[in-house]
Amino acid sequence: MIAVIDYGMGNLGSVEKALKYIGSDCVITSDADVIADASGVILPGVGSYGPAMDQLADRDLINPIFDAVYSGKPFLGICLGMQLLLEGSEENVIERRETKGVVSGLGIIPGFVRRFPESGLKVPQMGWNNLTDVTGRLLTEGDYVYFVHSYYCQLGDAHDNAANTEYGIKYCASFEHENIFGMQFHPEKSGDAGLRILQKFTAETRL
Repeated sequence: MIAVIDYGMGNLGSVEKALKYIGSDCVITSDADVIADASGVILPGVGSYGPAMDQLADRDLINPIFDAVYSGKPFLGICLGMQLLLEGSEENVIERRETKGVVSGLGIIPGFVRRFPESGLKVPQMGWNNLTDVTGRLLTEGDYVYFVHSYYCQLGDAHDNAANTEYGIKYCASFEHENIFGMQFHPEKSGDAGLRILQKFTAETRL
């Protein structure tokens, strides 16, 4: 069973629908015991970085996330959920009066979340892009997937980079570190390519 973490900011219905469509047993939950018992965990996300970290703390989900990640079970962060796994983000810095220049994240993956630089392109990025430079085992070179975001992940360790894409700049579209996967795009909204990616993640939970 895959646990989809509910912290009030995830695209829960679409993720659940996609997983059930491919025949994956899943449950939407904020229960630490259910997360601990799951064979795999997904941290989805739609919204802003600071409020998302607040929600994780308020719902006592930070330690269950750490426990799941370090148990070795497959763990997937989607969009904002991917970004939260990094050390921090430039998002919400001004309104929170952060003197260190970032809002702190979970710090599981080295790196920081940056806002897209000015390039003449509309931000947020909303649309379909191909994955390039693919090394991640869940992905295929050229996968055409759907993105919606204003910030991107700048990894601290290039070895964690599993795929790139371009929107004004080339940036990390996916990372992979042992049992931990991050996807800036939404596989649950990416048609056949996204379903194949979720099928591969589901297969990882059964190994």
